[in-house]
Amino acid sequence: MKQFCIILAIVLGLNSCTDLIDVQPENATTYTNYFQTRQDAEALLTELLLRLRNGESNRLGLGLIIDEDSRYQSMRNMATGLTADGSSVYRLIYQASLIIENAHRFQIPEEELKPYLLQAYFANAVGYWRLARDYGEMVILRSTTDFTPLAKSSQKELLDEAEKWALKAMDLPVYDELAGLDGPIIKNYGSKGAAAALLAHLYAWRAGVANEPEYWAKAEEYCTMIIDQKVGSYQLAINPESVVLDVMKGNNRENIWELENNAQESRYLTNNFVGFPIITSSGYAPVGGYSYGCKIHKTTVNNMYSRNDQRREAYFYGLDADFLYLKNVNGNIVADTSRKDGDNIVKSYDNKTIKQAFIYKFRYPYFHVTDNTPEPQYRGLNQNEIVWRLGGIYLLRAECRARQNKPDAVDDLNLIRRRAYGNMTASGGIVDAAKESEYAYPCAEDVEKGLANNIQLAIFREREKELFQENHRFYDIVRNGYCFLHDKDSYDYIRKELPAAFSYLTDKDIEDGALFSEVSSNFFTNNDLMRQNLFWNRYNQ
Repeated sequence: MKQFCIILAIVLGLNSCTDLIDVQPENATTYTNYFQTRQDAEALLTELLLRLRNGESNRLGLGLIIDEDSRYQSMRNMATGLTADGSSVYRLIYQASLIIENAHRFQIPEEELKPYLLQAYFANAVGYWRLARDYGEMVILRSTTDFTPLAKSSQKELLDEAEKWALKAMDLPVYDELAGLDGPIIKNYGSKGAAAALLAHLYAWRAGVANEPEYWAKAEEYCTMIIDQKVGSYQLAINPESVVLDVMKGNNRENIWELENNAQESRYLTNNFVGFPIITSSGYAPVGGYSYGCKIHKTTVNNMYSRNDQRREAYFYGLDADFLYLKNVNGNIVADTSRKDGDNIVKSYDNKTIKQAFIYKFRYPYFHVTDNTPEPQYRGLNQNEIVWRLGGIYLLRAECRARQNKPDAVDDLNLIRRRAYGNMTASGGIVDAAKESEYAYPCAEDVEKGLANNIQLAIFREREKELFQENHRFYDIVRNGYCFLHDKDSYDYIRKELPAAFSYLTDKDIEDGALFSEVSSNFFTNNDLMRQNLFWNRYNQ
């Protein structure tokens, strides 16, 4: 066990394994005859779950709605190669492949081994999906023991590989029936619903980016499986405040797949936006706080959300308040937008003079206290990273239907708007029929914003409002934006919705991979068949 852990740590901790692995005969103590007991399988699965958490959020600064930015400027100005975390993805694929390739070695019944194999199938699908989405072209591994040089495979081949493993993962049980694994079942694990959500996004990407429009129907099919509860028991939260307090916390019925988060790891990009009023220490003060490297202005928020949209109040703090207060309540500093007689006011701020909107969507901070610091120090979010939730699936299905010119696309769009406006019953029905006209597509606001004759753009706008800061917008822009390359009468998402530097891209630049990641230098080590992305090769010369 000790020898195996050392070997595995070396293999997973480095990008190139060619010179490190010396496969010894089967009668020696090597990683090839380590795979025997259920405990061995459990150790491998634990490592797999750790690998699954990495590589999900590495390029999302590109699609964030930011008015003032000092943290992602280089990326957003295309001064760097928009490099994705491909090394983490390959560590994930390698770990999954270890289980799959060595399944025949385990000396345990097939039924006992099956749950571990199914998790490995799902992980492989996630890995190759991430490569296709972030790189367009990348290497498909032959095996965990073959490190001979490999040329990149096409995006179609990567998507085929991801689809192959995702379809195998559809044999997973629904989340509530996951069994056969040691320890508590958490939503890091793959499930039938998570595999279906992956396939829905994969097919939509294939239809939009790879220009295979026949896959819109397949993407819609898998969205419908989830919505109709054929792959798990999922349910929309009742209102936006519940989304913030319950769904975003994690382990909620709206969530399909989420990543367990250790608050001390500071893994989220959203950490760059979390501050007042969640954190009230001096570094995060409404005025003069040094922590706000990325800011969104109130004018931007007010342009996105109408005043009756309850997400406006749930996702942002005190937009309409005249003053913001810091109060001492039983020794704790808390934020408020009003004051009463007897309040111990520490400081007040004239909110009418503050341009910044304070994000209130992520409300579970973790603080660390030491003897050397006079006040608790923020260390990260004590909540899970939600990858896919039912609200997003409804809007993805709406997009799939709109791209097929189906009139029922408006049904899913209106359902999410119904919740946003506080007009949805627990079963998804309408509370007040008269109120429906206020937001149902195409409403007066759609006409005002030029969306009444473009339901695809209306759905995109709804996704950026509903999934604000949930790591989807960049990929939504790319998926929708490729339509402009084939239809110049469509909306140019890429040049109008991404940062200004992207507006200078030509069609040729986009076709040559400007929106995909540059291949970082470590992937060229010991692989003379590796080639750079065409755009980044030209850009860097």
